[in-house]
Amino acid sequence: MTESTYAIVVAVDLEELSSIVVEHALDQAARHDAPDLHFLTVVEKADDIDATKRRLADLVLPSISAIDRSDWTLRLHVRAGKIAEELAALAAEVGAQLIVIGRFGVHHPHRNLAKTAAEIVELAPCPVLVAALVEDPQRISPICPDCAKVRVESSGERWFCDRHRGDRVSTRVPFGSGFTGSNQLW
Repeated sequence: MTESTYAIVVAVDLEELSSIVVEHALDQAARHDAPDLHFLTVVEKADDIDATKRRLADLVLPSISAIDRSDWTLRLHVRAGKIAEELAALAAEVGAQLIVIGRFGVHHPHRNLAKTAAEIVELAPCPVLVAALVEDPQRISPICPDCAKVRVESSGERWFCDRHRGDRVSTRVPFGSGFTGSNQLW
C-alpha cells in the first residue's frame, strides 16, 4: 500500500501580503512527509491567464527554492472564474486535506473579504486555514488591569478578577511525565 500525500491548496491573490499566505502554507507543508502543494490564482477573465502565470511563479518560486526537499511536489495553477468556486473545485480534484487563504484586503476595500471567506468555507471539501496579520490583542480588547494582575499572581492558574469571572473558568493543565490525564482538573 502506498502512503498518501498531504495535499494543500493555497489561494494566492498576488497582492502585497500574498507572501504571508505562502509562508503559512509552507509551514503547514513542513509538518508532513512529501506534501503536495497547489498554489492557485484566480482571474476574472481567461485573457488574464498568461500574464498571471509569470506573476504567480515570481511570487512562489523564490520561497520554495529556499527549501531543499526533493520529496515535495509543487504545482502552480491559474484559473478564470470565481475564487470560492475554483478553489473548492481544485481542492476536490486533488483530494486536499487543507486549504490556505489570506484575510487582508487592506488595499482593496471594495472586496467583501468576509463574504468571500464564508463562501470558501462553505464550499471547501476540507479544513480552511485563514492567514492574517497578527493584531495587538490589547488594542482590540484591552485587558482589565485587575485581571492581568490575577494572571501574573496565580501563574496563569486564574485568568479573571472577581468582577469579570462570572461563569468563566480557566484551568492550567500540567504537561510532562507526571500528568496522566486521570487527575481531577475541575
